[in-house]
Amino acid sequence: MLSYAVSSRKPHLRFILARCAFLCLLPLTGSCSWLLAEDESRSLDDYFRQAKELETRQDFAGAEKIYREAAANYPLQSEILKRLGLVYQTELKFPESIDTFQKVLQQAPQYPEVNFYLGLSYLGLNQFENAIEAFKKELDANPKYRRAHYYMAQAYQSLSRNADAARQYEMILQEDPGDKRVLFELIRLLKSTTVQAIKQLGNLDPDSEYMLFLKAEGYAEDEKYPEAIAKYNELLGKNPNFPGIHFALGSVYYNQLDNANAEREFRIALSEDPNLPMANYYLADILMRTQRLDQAVPLLEIVVAASPQFMRGYLQLGKCYATQGKVQEALKLFMKAVELEPKEKMVHYQLAQLYARLNLPDKQQQHLEIFQNLNAQDRQRRARIGKRMEREMEEQNLDGNR
Repeated sequence: MLSYAVSSRKPHLRFILARCAFLCLLPLTGSCSWLLAEDESRSLDDYFRQAKELETRQDFAGAEKIYREAAANYPLQSEILKRLGLVYQTELKFPESIDTFQKVLQQAPQYPEVNFYLGLSYLGLNQFENAIEAFKKELDANPKYRRAHYYMAQAYQSLSRNADAARQYEMILQEDPGDKRVLFELIRLLKSTTVQAIKQLGNLDPDSEYMLFLKAEGYAEDEKYPEAIAKYNELLGKNPNFPGIHFALGSVYYNQLDNANAEREFRIALSEDPNLPMANYYLADILMRTQRLDQAVPLLEIVVAASPQFMRGYLQLGKCYATQGKVQEALKLFMKAVELEPKEKMVHYQLAQLYARLNLPDKQQQHLEIFQNLNAQDRQRRARIGKRMEREMEEQNLDGNR
């Protein structure tokens, strides 16, 4: 009977045991899935960590193998493919890197920096148009991405699209005017473009008025003033109305401290264009040297109105006003000058003098000390330059004696 009773209750007991096991496994099932997820995440991190160690040791083939294995195990992880593409790029396997980056972009068209790196790989294959398109897509997502602008400029240069290249460099400089590398590249680009244009002009007509002007300008830049004056006068003989020639010739005379001839040329230039800022400035400077301040003032007022970022215009006009007794007007101009160029020592000197007249000793002392410090720095810099030039001369002499 007992046996029968147990036997007759077995199905019911199996059901209870099975249900108990199921209920007991429910929390374990959740725990297991969490553990599996944790293990998966840890495994992915392990891949990254191991590959990074290999990259640090410059074992890029080993890192490539790790990333390919990770990509096989985690096919939806765009970051793995991005890193694999970068390793291919480092190994100069540009077609492979392009293929890998494009797989990332199929999953996420604006995945961070992938369009940029795709552009670099196209650059490596000299596919400049494709590189530019990739850089443009990166800049659509991040317009201030400096490296994309920089390498897009390089691609444009390779296609001889120098104007487009210059625009990219200028965009970078708008954000960071002190970027020396970009300034260097822009200067080289503009210089190269200028040389090419001069050669082209020379081939068209080597004896043209334009070539004469450029030759004169070249002499002036090299401080070969007599040769420059001769070329400008030759041009004047051909065409007295050549645009800009009187200002250019006046500038050469100005640099030679030939005030009479410089004044004559600047006055002719201003008769053609009364608002030419630098002609007004140079003529005003000559007038100040010869104690004709009343004539200089209206010219300098034109300068500061036309060139509001030109510090020396404010400085010179402030000096005129100070001499005329317009102390408050002079102070405003000197303050504007020091705002534009805080390290211009002569502005601080003029402010110290003006504050002395205003009986403000604290401010006088403040600007006097700044002037003295800047002046000492100038002397030290000139001394360093002098020593360097001496060393260079000694090295040249040694080389000559060998």
